Amino acid sequence: MRDNVSLSVTHAVSRREVLGISETRCRIYCYDLAAMDTPPELARRRRRADAAHNAERIMRAANDVLLAEPDASIEEVAEAAGVSRATVYRHFRTRDDLVKLVREQSGALVDANVHDALRPPGELAGGPTPMDVAGVLNKVPPHLLGEQIVAEAQRLAGESSVALYLVDIDGTLLLRLAGSEEFPEELPVPLAVGPEIPREGLPALRALVADELPGSIVAPLLLRGRAIGVLLAVNAPEAPLLDLARHAAAALELGGRYSDVFAATRRRRETSAAAEIQQNLLPPRIVRIAGGVLAGNVLPGYEIGGDWFDYTENSDGAWIGVADSKGSGTTAAALGTVSLGAFRAKRRAGGSLAEIAVAIDQTVREVDVAGAFVNVILAQWHGPSSVFRWVNCAHNAPLLVSAEGELRELDGPAQPALGIGDKPDVTVRERRLVRGERLLLLSDGVLERRARHGRPFGMAGVRAAVARSGTGAAATVRAIEDAIASASADPLEDDATIVVFAPSTPLDS
Repeated sequence: MRDNVSLSVTHAVSRREVLGISETRCRIYCYDLAAMDTPPELARRRRRADAAHNAERIMRAANDVLLAEPDASIEEVAEAAGVSRATVYRHFRTRDDLVKLVREQSGALVDANVHDALRPPGELAGGPTPMDVAGVLNKVPPHLLGEQIVAEAQRLAGESSVALYLVDIDGTLLLRLAGSEEFPEELPVPLAVGPEIPREGLPALRALVADELPGSIVAPLLLRGRAIGVLLAVNAPEAPLLDLARHAAAALELGGRYSDVFAATRRRRETSAAAEIQQNLLPPRIVRIAGGVLAGNVLPGYEIGGDWFDYTENSDGAWIGVADSKGSGTTAAALGTVSLGAFRAKRRAGGSLAEIAVAIDQTVREVDVAGAFVNVILAQWHGPSSVFRWVNCAHNAPLLVSAEGELRELDGPAQPALGIGDKPDVTVRERRLVRGERLLLLSDGVLERRARHGRPFGMAGVRAAVARSGTGAAATVRAIEDAIASASADPLEDDATIVVFAPSTPLDS
C-alpha cells in the first residue's frame, strides 16, 4: 500500500505544473495521499484522480470547442471531451462557470506567452486548430509568418510539397511568398481586383491550377469574402488545408503591420513615394456590406498616387468616398492624404455628407499649394431602405447600369471642386437602388484615358466593358481595368479610380 501511495505522490508532483496546481496545494494533496492506508481511502483516492482527469479533459475540450464556436453548448463540450452532460455539470455548476474558467486559463497562457522565446517555423503545431492566430503573432517573427504557414501545411499534408502565394497589387499574378521551389514563382490570376480575389474568381483559378499543376490542392486565404492569396499543396487532404488557410489569412493581414515582406512580395517593381502612400491608404478592394457588395481599385498603383477611395460601414449605413486630387506625384499624394484624413475624421465625428464636404474643403485650403483642389463624390448607402445618397463636387457623375445593361448618368447639380473658389453649398441627392443594378463611380483617369486612335476611352469604352463583364461588382471593376489597359500601351497619365457597388436588395422590397 505504501508503495502505491508513494507512486501516486510522485505522479501528483510530476503533474503539478501541467495542471497548474500551486506547490502548497500539491503538498496538501500529497499529505492526504500519504495518510491513506486503508482500502476505502484508496478507492476514494482513485475516484478523486478520475474526477481530476475528467475535469482536465473537459477543460481542454471546452477550450478547443469554444475557440471554434463561442456559442457552443454544454452538450457539444461533453461530446468533445468524451463524457456525459451530467459529468460536465458535476464539475461545473453552469455553462457560465465553465466559460469563465476557460477564459481565465487562456488568459494565464497568453500572459505566459509574453515571456516565450520567438520560435522557428514548425514549432507551433498541435491541437484541432491548425494555427492559433494570436499565438503565432506572439511567437513568430512577422517576416517568418510565410515559412510558418508552409510548415504547418506540410505537417497537415504529411510533408507534401507546399507553396504560399499572394496576389500582386495589379491583380494579375499570384507571386510565391514561401514554400517549395518546385512550384512556379508566379501564376496568372483569372479574376482579381488589386491584391484580392473575389469568391466568384476562385472556380476559374482552381481550373487554371488543375491544368498547370495537376494534383495540386488550392486552399484560398479567405478573409471577409475575398482571398488575399492561396496555399497550394500536392496530393494533400483538402479540409485541414482550407481551415489552415482561413487562419493564415488573418495572421498575414495582421502581421503585415509589422513587416514589409508581404507588401514587397505584392510589388513587381518599385513604387514611387506618392504611389506607396496611396497603396497604404486604400482599404480592402472587395467588401460585403449590408444590402450589397462593393469593389474598387486605383490604377496603376506604381507611379502617380493622387486618387483615393474609401468606405466604412456603421450603424447608420455604409459611407463611401471617391476623390481625384490636383496634379501628380507628391503634391497630389499630399492633397489626397489630407483630404482622406478629413473624410475619415469628420465621418467618425458623426458628420453628415454636407458637413464632411465642408471639412474637406477647409482642410485643402490649409495646404500651402497654389490652386490646390480636390474633386470628390461622397455617398451614404442605407441597406434597410435601399437608398443611395450622394454629394458631387466637380467629380464625374455616378453611372447607373440597369438590370438590362443600359448605362446612364445619374442627374445631379454640378458643384465646385473643394479647396478653391467659394465655400461649398452642397446639395444632397438620393436614389433607390435595387438588385440587378450596378452603380459606377469613375475618375477622370478612366474616362479621359486616350485610346490607340487618340480619342478618349470615355462612356463608349465603359459601356463596352460593362457589356463584357459579369453582373458582380468585382467582375465589373476587372472588366473596366482590362479595357483601360488594352485601350493603349502608353502609361496612364492620371490615376484611374473605379468603384462599383452592386446592391442585393430584391426588386420588390
